Amino acid sequence: MGQPNYGFGWDPNAMNKFFGLKVGGYGDSLREDVKKYYGSVIGFGGRGEGIARKDNYCEIDPTTVDQYGIPVLKFNYKWSDFEKNQAKHMQDTFEELIHNMGGIPLAEKPGKDRDYGLNAPGEIIHEVGTTRMGDDSKTSVTNKFNQLHDVDNVFIVDAGPFVSQADKNCTWTIMALSWRASDYIIEQLKAQNI
Repeated sequence: MGQPNYGFGWDPNAMNKFFGLKVGGYGDSLREDVKKYYGSVIGFGGRGEGIARKDNYCEIDPTTVDQYGIPVLKFNYKWSDFEKNQAKHMQDTFEELIHNMGGIPLAEKPGKDRDYGLNAPGEIIHEVGTTRMGDDSKTSVTNKFNQLHDVDNVFIVDAGPFVSQADKNCTWTIMALSWRASDYIIEQLKAQNI
């Protein structure tokens, strides 16, 4: 079990093994196993927000370069008690829901020793950031139009300018901010500011 999540990948043999029943088979026996478990399992998936903190940052790695000799980013990032507490709450809530439905958890609930199931930062989806959006060029990389504070004709139109991101897919916000940036670019080009 990884991130706060319950469920299985629709493998009737894994279910048979879990309940101590015969594993294997094909044809009619496989069909019966699939029918036996179909609709009997519910899965929960929890996602929370990685809280924006000054301790989490990226920098140019002083010793590592890519295949072209260009220095790569080094990420300094770790989960805080905020994220761990979110994961613990999710796991406890999933367990309570399963219990109240009369169900049986299919895996052991990860505890504090496993950060309540959190994967290492960067191993899941929807991570954002590294080019913070803001008004102050000393604490942010882009302005509200995703334009670099230091270079007028460079715009970051991906999820880099996000300060944080909760559990939702960030694509629609990327598209909205890109649209706003595009309108601004056209306006600035017409005014010959860039």
